[in-house]
Amino acid sequence: MNIKLSDHFTCGKLVWFALPTIGMILVSTTYDLIDGYFVSNYIGKTAFAAINIIYPYLLAIMAVGMMFGVGGSALIAAELGKGDRVLANRYFTMIVKAAFGAGVVLGAAGLFALPTVSELLGATEDMMGYGLPYGRVLLCFMPIAILSYAFQSLLITAEKPQFGLYFSLINMGSNIIFDWLFIVVFGWGMTGAALATAIGMCLNGILPLVYFLRENTSPLRLVKKSGWDIGPLLGAMGNGSSEMVTNVSTALIFIFYNMQLMRFIGEDGVAAYGTVLFVEGIFAAIFYGLAMEATSVVGYHAGAQNYDELQSLLKKGVMLNLGCGIVMFGSAQCFAPLVAEIYLGYDAELCALGIYALRMFAFAFILQGFNEYASAYFTGLGNGRVSAAIAFMRTFVLQSVAIFGLPMILGTDGLWFAQTFAEVVSTLVAVVFLVKFRHEFMG
Repeated sequence: MNIKLSDHFTCGKLVWFALPTIGMILVSTTYDLIDGYFVSNYIGKTAFAAINIIYPYLLAIMAVGMMFGVGGSALIAAELGKGDRVLANRYFTMIVKAAFGAGVVLGAAGLFALPTVSELLGATEDMMGYGLPYGRVLLCFMPIAILSYAFQSLLITAEKPQFGLYFSLINMGSNIIFDWLFIVVFGWGMTGAALATAIGMCLNGILPLVYFLRENTSPLRLVKKSGWDIGPLLGAMGNGSSEMVTNVSTALIFIFYNMQLMRFIGEDGVAAYGTVLFVEGIFAAIFYGLAMEATSVVGYHAGAQNYDELQSLLKKGVMLNLGCGIVMFGSAQCFAPLVAEIYLGYDAELCALGIYALRMFAFAFILQGFNEYASAYFTGLGNGRVSAAIAFMRTFVLQSVAIFGLPMILGTDGLWFAQTFAEVVSTLVAVVFLVKFRHEFMG
């Protein structure tokens, strides 16, 4: 089915259009799953815990790619909605160049700060021995990593979401092969795990670049002379900041969780939380896929001032996300023992902790998709301030309060319920904003 941004979207068409992006993100999530499996089973639980300590720092830097990709998509889609393809291509090229340049600067700064940041994140001396080699390798590839994150959204705006899935499948295959080769066969340890991931990042960043440099069938391509329109660039960065805030806040929340888990439980708590994160990452891929398509589709119809379609997109998106959330909650309850056995089966006590943590955490899945979609919807409308407010409240403020406050009331259970608390309150905030700013999608 050839779906265009200008189409009328039914629930089925929303899902169909989102499927390649969901598949792409699900496949991308397997990179961490694969690394986690090989590291936990062939290097050890300290190495596994080290990844969970170091990775949030890397994720915070890579989140810049989401800012350029999502904010740029809304800007480009609006121009396509107005019928100005020439300007859309100029903006597209400018966004790609800016994302790569930011990756060069942030990768270099990240390398310099890595040892200090690792200590601040609570890594023990043993963890540092595993985490620093892993982090250094990935930071060297940060320009391509940020570009690959940006292309996740830009491929949707180019009406080629299936390409993201194809590139990710190639990446997954390479990650499995190189993780096995570098860790099991060559015995390169954490450096091998990082190299396997970095090779995949290169595929996801370079293959789309090659496609858009050539003549293609999408409405977008890279042009030789794009110039630098600072106003639209800063506007796109500001509009996309909500998605960057989400990812940076998520990284900081990982850090806060790890600090509290080390305080209340120790290394086993961090390892158990790693299992929760892997499952959450899979489910979040579905929510995020629906949200990413919303940014481009809503951006197009906002540019065309098609208010009937904007209202339809909101209604259908909310229904889809709430339905998915209920299904995911039930799935997590049923399959928690299987997931914990895969990653923590070598330690019975640790495995039991992983099962309990996942089942408690799962209540957050019910409302997670609604809040993600609401934030992305406002990004598509060009209202980056409201989008960022929802994202920042949900992913940082409320969770931070819960992580440090709930354990005082509920003990360690408070840590597993922290995100649920944040999602419930964020839903109330999102509903208030949708009512207050209804004129933006109702005309």
